[in-house]
Amino acid sequence: MPCKESRANKTPKEREANARPIHAGEYWSEWNAFRVAQRLFSNEVAEIDARRDKTNKKTFGKRTVAIRKWFNELPRSKREEAQNVAAKWNSEGAPDKDKMLM
Repeated sequence: MPCKESRANKTPKEREANARPIHAGEYWSEWNAFRVAQRLFSNEVAEIDARRDKTNKKTFGKRTVAIRKWFNELPRSKREEAQNVAAKWNSEGAPDKDKMLM
């Protein structure tokens, strides 16, 4: 597994390629910046989620609130990157081989 530093130093194109959904079912709902950001910056989301008590089901709602707060506090450049990627994924749709299975 690559170290945390090397994951953080990826270019936007590399992040997008690694995060791109590969299954057609993931395209049923339109992609938005919030959903995309969670995939592009999954290591940051995992750090937030790690603070939650996963044995207590009542903390799941707190996870959503914490992730939304993280997203709202993202630097403009990361939010714009997520918006651009969402637009790209929505326009391109699922990979061709998965479209055949729909």
